[in-house]
Amino acid sequence: MRFKMIPVLGLVVLGASACKNDSGVTGPKPIPPAALIRFVNATVDTGIVDFRFIDKVENLPTFLGVKFRGSSGGYQRVQPGSRPVRIFVNSSNPVEAQKRLVDTTITLAADTRYTLVYMGQARGNNDRLLVLTDPATFPTPAAGNIAVRMFNADPALGSADVWVARSDTTNPVTKPATTFTGVAVQSYSPYKEVPAASSTTLYKFAVAPSGAGTPSYTDTPNVPGAAAPAGASYGPQPGVRIAGSVLTAVISGTPTAGSPAASTANQATSTRVVLLSDKLLNP
Repeated sequence: MRFKMIPVLGLVVLGASACKNDSGVTGPKPIPPAALIRFVNATVDTGIVDFRFIDKVENLPTFLGVKFRGSSGGYQRVQPGSRPVRIFVNSSNPVEAQKRLVDTTITLAADTRYTLVYMGQARGNNDRLLVLTDPATFPTPAAGNIAVRMFNADPALGSADVWVARSDTTNPVTKPATTFTGVAVQSYSPYKEVPAASSTTLYKFAVAPSGAGTPSYTDTPNVPGAAAPAGASYGPQPGVRIAGSVLTAVISGTPTAGSPAASTANQATSTRVVLLSDKLLNP
């Protein structure tokens, strides 16, 4: 028996040696394919939440402690495939932190961008996790412009009309820079271009139920962006004053009275229109 084992061991050693190059150094492993995701919390009553994959560990710290009207920031790489996920209440109380708000499985394709929107109302089990497929390539605005699209995350509002105007415009309905009509709940509008705002202005968004003609409210998100320092290896921070920026404006709902989301400490912003950056800008 010992005699028969010797050739087998020899083959194993030869095979192992063939895996290395002449220097004895193993080459770098190729980067595996990945999906790209970001997370938005638009649920009107839960306050701060944690989003987790539960089948394997993903290094996604910005998906924890996401406030109402907040997001995880830019897209992050995750392993594609069928992935079980859960959303929990964010709390220092161990009992509260174990409460599952969402327990579902999502399917993510490699080399595809997704926005995951937690929206609705947890009370009465009227909350949901939407998986939205984003463009493989985002638009490149014309010189001096930015591109903006709407996403409607407010079921109580219904289909929405939105007038977008510079913040120094008295009446955005009569003098808009652009308009969006009939933006359905849980849907994106197409992108539209407007001139980048000046150094002293922003953009206001006047929102109304479709066909109403009179805005229910007007919000001015404070997302100006910022130029990169001279000589920096990174590009400018996108915003309404930074030409080339590509943004999504999310219409969020009114927080439920008495709920955690109604506390300003649990809100990322007081404005119902929330601006997200869709595209990194080159130096």
